[in-house]
Amino acid sequence: METIPSRIKRLFWDVEKDGVEIKAHRFYIIKPIMDNGHKDYVRCMMAIYTSEEILEVVKRGRGLSRKSAYFWAAYFQIPLEEVECLHADFFRRL
Repeated sequence: METIPSRIKRLFWDVEKDGVEIKAHRFYIIKPIMDNGHKDYVRCMMAIYTSEEILEVVKRGRGLSRKSAYFWAAYFQIPLEEVECLHADFFRRL
């Protein structure tokens, strides 16, 4: 089982880090990195995950901030209508 790299562990202060598996829990790991935006964390994310895995989080990620969603949609050239957390009805369901 591959766990969270030590250089990004500080983002996950609320869980037992050794129990988080980087592939199985990718939504949990990628979202805080995207919201934090620190370049070292982003580099780590890009090294661990494929573009497809990251795109999936941008498109389907619940809890991703609107600011981050807009940024990453622009970065990956994702049409805004494909980013679920930017849909008005998404916020009504919470």
